[in-house]
Amino acid sequence: MLILGRVWTFDPERPRASAVAVRGDRVVAVGEAADLRVRYPAEPRVQADWITPGLHESHAHPLAWGLALAHLDLRGERDPHAVARRVAAAAAKAPAGAWILGGGYVFDAYPEADLLDAAAPQHPVFLESRDLHGAWVNRRALAAAGIGPQTPDPEGGRFLRDADGRPTGYLLERAVGRLREALPRPTRDDLMRGLEDLARRGFVAVHAMGEIPEASRWIRELARSGRLPLRVAWTERREQAPSWSPEKIGESLHVFGVKYFADGALTSRTAWMLAPYPDGGHGMPLDDPRQADEEVAEALARGFAPVWHAIGSRALRELLDLVERLEARGLPVRERMRVEHVQHVVDADLPRLAGLALSVQPQHARDDRAAIERLGPGRAREAYRWGAFAALPGVSLLLGSDAPVAPPDPAEALSLAQDHPLPGIRGVSLDQALEAFTHAPAAFLGWHREAAPWGVIRPGARAAMTLWDRSQPVARLWRNAVEPL
Repeated sequence: MLILGRVWTFDPERPRASAVAVRGDRVVAVGEAADLRVRYPAEPRVQADWITPGLHESHAHPLAWGLALAHLDLRGERDPHAVARRVAAAAAKAPAGAWILGGGYVFDAYPEADLLDAAAPQHPVFLESRDLHGAWVNRRALAAAGIGPQTPDPEGGRFLRDADGRPTGYLLERAVGRLREALPRPTRDDLMRGLEDLARRGFVAVHAMGEIPEASRWIRELARSGRLPLRVAWTERREQAPSWSPEKIGESLHVFGVKYFADGALTSRTAWMLAPYPDGGHGMPLDDPRQADEEVAEALARGFAPVWHAIGSRALRELLDLVERLEARGLPVRERMRVEHVQHVVDADLPRLAGLALSVQPQHARDDRAAIERLGPGRAREAYRWGAFAALPGVSLLLGSDAPVAPPDPAEALSLAQDHPLPGIRGVSLDQALEAFTHAPAAFLGWHREAAPWGVIRPGARAAMTLWDRSQPVARLWRNAVEPL
């Protein structure tokens, strides 16, 4: 097969080309179209605007995305009354007692259970916020989970309460997990639904972030059976990590990391900030970096990459302090750690990010714009600084969506990465954005050093590519076949 178009190879010996020859699942030649047409006259030809190494979705929750595809989609909703009307419509079609599940809303204030009680009096309702760090439920859902006035707040979570101490129906952080225990259990089919959707969008790999314990078993079963529709880089939850070890199952699955949460999220006002929110409070730590030295050192010793969710400015500062403490002990934490989201960084801490892998999600900057502006003009300039990150020495920038927090739309993310949605904040170049979507995430995982390298287009490399038309993925080359999207 001869693929013709503008080629980003990410091979320093030949950064650009206009044709790629592929046989089987390997690249056999890279060069100029006129030359390769002569060398491979009988090969079938495929034309594309752009040809890149295969796209990586560098931060997603494929099981949660699979569930979101099957549940009530509330993205774009900001009015609790509008959400309640949609819940009422769903409840009218569901048998009494069935759960009404959905998510994606962003509210300016925390609503209470009354609206949902009226909308679905015969159904338990569980609705997650867009950032997955809060949930709105009705009283039937609270009763199903056994949550009442005497239920204590879990560590790292909170049940909002009225003046008499009764839960109001809004839950934050790890309190959400307490209610989630009462929900219908996800299945392996839900995981496959999410993975298959990602493959249909042009991705050849996904970096999966901290799914439920059962999913760790399912993903290994799917890898061993050869059913995975794309390559999966998997992180274990912090509490699960002792049960598993880093491993590879062929080129299907790479279990590489342990997922930690330094804090919550901006729109739920649980991101841990140095300065307070306009309505008070600084957010909250979850897996507190001030107490994580030995645990992270043990993860490094076992071969795991520490993968830290850190959104707020205080969370980032404490995480960087942790990095420096472990570096002082001679541990390779800076080259092995990933920092996820990196949304709020004060000037003093910006240079301290040098040498780290930073995973960012451009759609969040657009979707969070109103919440960022409410922080005030001085603090808005500290948000979503991926253009500044890319200029730091040794930084590896990785792009993703955090699906289901945002849809895994690579064309949209690519555009927003360049044309920053926040005023006065620098984006990145097209070359930097494409690298962050293809070569950089493969290189972080070491896949560029495999016998058939990923994330690069050169002779001998794995023929896993994405084909583009006018900045939009239109096909992927996967397992010796061009799959239209």
